[in-house]
Amino acid sequence: MTHTAEQLQALITSCEQFRGAKAPAGYRDSLALCIVDSVQSTGVTYSSVERVVDRYRAYRRRGRSGDPNSDGVPELLATFEELGGPDGWASQIGNRNRTSTRNGVLKAEAIRDAAQTLAAEGIKTTAALRDAAGDEDRLARVGAAWRAVTGQISGITWHYAQMLAGIQGVKPDRMICRFVADSLRLPRKDVATEFAGVIVTAAATEMGMLPTDLDHAIWQWQRVRK
Repeated sequence: MTHTAEQLQALITSCEQFRGAKAPAGYRDSLALCIVDSVQSTGVTYSSVERVVDRYRAYRRRGRSGDPNSDGVPELLATFEELGGPDGWASQIGNRNRTSTRNGVLKAEAIRDAAQTLAAEGIKTTAALRDAAGDEDRLARVGAAWRAVTGQISGITWHYAQMLAGIQGVKPDRMICRFVADSLRLPRKDVATEFAGVIVTAAATEMGMLPTDLDHAIWQWQRVRK
């Protein structure tokens, strides 16, 4: 589904209120935290994600002299080995949230599997992920492998992990899709994630904003609406 010029202008009109907005820095030096935050973030309030991130940081610092703010994939996977796998990781660091209420797995399992996927592709740090973003074919291959992880087929968490690592983009989750639908006066069920991601990116470009900044502003505005 492609957008029309009229749809793009309508979205820009709705986004005028967000000019000058800036997104948080993310985790430019910690691919571990990018993975944890992105996978944990779907379908929950963000405060629950923050608690998991805080527990990961505390675990890495407690008696291990680790620096969670610079952890890569090897350090993240090591925590799963230390805690006996996804179940133990969920109990001590994560939570019992699942990737889906139907046939889903623990998000802890998806975090581990996503990390293993990146490791298999030779991507162990945020710097390596940013380098991969410069190779369209390689990034597409890595993205396909990430989407093959249970519960990640939509690609939302893949987009978000990249954004947290400092790669510009849009996370077309339900908040973004709802904003696009309402701005264009479309039924919410008719706005697909791919369409939302493309048109918000186009709006950011037309407005002279970074896509990540516009995405964050929309998300923050949408989350407080009933």
